[in-house]
Amino acid sequence: MKYWELEHGEHHVRIEWNEKSTFNLQTPIGGQWVDYHCFTCYNLDNAREAFDHAYEVLTIQEPAFSNVPVYIPPEMKL
Repeated sequence: MKYWELEHGEHHVRIEWNEKSTFNLQTPIGGQWVDYHCFTCYNLDNAREAFDHAYEVLTIQEPAFSNVPVYIPPEMKL
């Protein structure tokens, strides 16, 4: 599993990816990460493609994240 956490103001979201095709958008509730939106995407070649797709879904589900600058770690840069 890979996880990416994003914060914007009071919003805190984690993207969970099974490194294949399944994603979960999660929010912290009572000290636990809880799924609130699940989706699939096939034919992803690497973690960067997976993150880009998940971020696009996140900005549709959570419009507050659409203008958040995102740090891309060097190992994920294309």
